Amino acid sequence: MYSPMVKPFLILSSFVKNLSYSFLPHFLLSFAFCTAVYSQTESSLTMPRLAVGADKQSLSLSWESVAGATGYRLYYAPYPYQGEQTVAVLDMGNSLSINGELPEGSSYLVAVEAYNATSSSPLSNVEYFILDNDHIPFTSAAGSFYGLTLISPITDKNTYLIDDFGDIKHQWQNDTSPGLSVYLLPSGNLLRTGIDNNGHFDAGGKGGFITEQDWDGNLLWEFTYSDEEKALHHDIELLPNGNILALTWEDRGDIWSEVIIEIEKTGSSGGNIVWRWDVFDHLSELGLDPDTATMEDWIHLNSVDYNQASNQILVSSRSHNQLWIINKDDGSVAKMSSVEMTGQHDAKWIDDTDASSTITVYDNGSVFSRSLELNPNMGKILFRYGNNGDNYFFSERVSGTQRLSNGNTLICSGNEGRIVEVDAEGNKVREYFNTYGGTTPMGTVTGMFRAEKYPTGYTPYF
Repeated sequence: MYSPMVKPFLILSSFVKNLSYSFLPHFLLSFAFCTAVYSQTESSLTMPRLAVGADKQSLSLSWESVAGATGYRLYYAPYPYQGEQTVAVLDMGNSLSINGELPEGSSYLVAVEAYNATSSSPLSNVEYFILDNDHIPFTSAAGSFYGLTLISPITDKNTYLIDDFGDIKHQWQNDTSPGLSVYLLPSGNLLRTGIDNNGHFDAGGKGGFITEQDWDGNLLWEFTYSDEEKALHHDIELLPNGNILALTWEDRGDIWSEVIIEIEKTGSSGGNIVWRWDVFDHLSELGLDPDTATMEDWIHLNSVDYNQASNQILVSSRSHNQLWIINKDDGSVAKMSSVEMTGQHDAKWIDDTDASSTITVYDNGSVFSRSLELNPNMGKILFRYGNNGDNYFFSERVSGTQRLSNGNTLICSGNEGRIVEVDAEGNKVREYFNTYGGTTPMGTVTGMFRAEKYPTGYTPYF
């Protein structure tokens, strides 16, 4: 007797020859799915890579062949995960794909295992899909996290949602280039920084204003913070209460101070500053001496993140090659990184709801760049990708890195316009070179501040 979970797949997989029941191995939300299913000794078979494609009620799953495998098993369970008893398996024989139609609203976790007479492979990347007539159809690359990537090329006035192959699935038009960060909100709105051409604060990362647009590009809110005394720059962070943290420069004569502000949105065009942190109030804690400054932008913060569990703020100082964790309640400096880095960008907690979360950061370096995961004290490297050999990439400025919920890591080597995705073992899953950007006398400049990947189901639109 078939379980109710198996029936939808049997309808669309007439080529399936054998059906068996078992249980095998997702990183955060599907971690239980993985561990409840997977238990075996080391295998001689390599891990297959799974690709997912969804178009309204049509589903396509495919996976790469594995040398030495005589067959493949497809494991699936309802998403969100509801426990071990809900996992089912299809023996796919030697087929490398399955496709067909499922009812609207179907949502499953899926993964593939290769096998032969003596062993089974590690489980593929665990992904999930949601079939919805209102969702944008798209397909992932084999082994890639199933989602869409948000990019806003530095010289471009447009912001794009692209798939793994660079095809534009949605875009927003604006009047200026980014300044520099952009974020997609769960509502489908775009939170974006912009450049207002403040001639007084003319340094890398200059911004000046923030906008929020709906999915269709309608302006919902704007906030300008830019004059001869101050200016927004680089990055912002949406807080759980709806306020926004923002990096700002403030003129202090021959040099600039770094000031973090918290903005409470008011109406459709304004905001109140309800909290601020000034680096000049913490120079001794940070070991900084303004008399040693050789340029106005002598600290150059380039990223800001917030951990709601610890009520702490994480910032990156490119000029001092350090990350700082700040206690938001009293402004004191809680921790400073001791890992050696050069000109790093995009420091953030992997899980901002966990006070003991590890931290990812893009280490720009001087010869080659690296994507790093640091321990909570920022004194030890737990994961690294990038070297001066086979895994070479280099961007002396901008760039970012993101840990995805299936365990993969997304890397944006910004100057190159390169996006690389690697699995948890550091194997390259895919690589894409951006082709979008603004037109300059030198041609199309495709460099990006960052790239951020969002999962299916994150918004009502995909």
